[in-house]
Amino acid sequence: MSAPEMPPAALREAVLRDLRPVQPLRAPFLRAVPLFLLAVLSIALQPALLGVRGDASALGVFLLWGLSAGQWLLGCLLLAAALREAVPGRSLPLARSLLVLAVLLVVLVTTLTAFASATTYAPRHFRFFWMACFAGSTLIGAPLLGLAVWLALRAYPLRPSLVGALAGLGAGLVSDAGWRTFCHIADPRHVLSAHGAAVAALGAGGALLATFLWRRRR
Repeated sequence: MSAPEMPPAALREAVLRDLRPVQPLRAPFLRAVPLFLLAVLSIALQPALLGVRGDASALGVFLLWGLSAGQWLLGCLLLAAALREAVPGRSLPLARSLLVLAVLLVVLVTTLTAFASATTYAPRHFRFFWMACFAGSTLIGAPLLGLAVWLALRAYPLRPSLVGALAGLGAGLVSDAGWRTFCHIADPRHVLSAHGAAVAALGAGGALLATFLWRRRR
């Protein structure tokens, strides 16, 4: 067997010139700490600044705060999953299943809330409440999405659209976990079309943003 040929000297010199020390990435959970802190700030400030929904007594502790806490926790899990998915060799086998779980959780929370509370709105006010909740929840989740995408792109995501979708849905769940403690309407037509649309918009926006920025970076 003949000995392998050595690469040309010019190529070896080019590779050596390109070598430089880099700081190793920390574990995804540690890199997600700023996201967790921002998520805590989001869910704590919304009811404190906006107030608590009028049907809070009808919902009780579990349906109001318990469901929001569960939604918040899944949102944080999705944010951490996005940072892990961004590292080659550490992809989550069930990453797409988390996206489906996020959608199912929104439907479940909406259904349970609607069974316990009958608060609704006059049809003429549909557009006003839809715009208020969609815009409010989306704007609150946007900074969390932006930070998550920035942290994820510091790695080398092989599937940037999936990373962005995980980050966006995570930010959407965290944002809506706080927003639903303020919104006074339990009607599923409003919640799924406005709150659900905000979560979906952040997920789609995250996928597009991560893909666009990754292509520009490369």
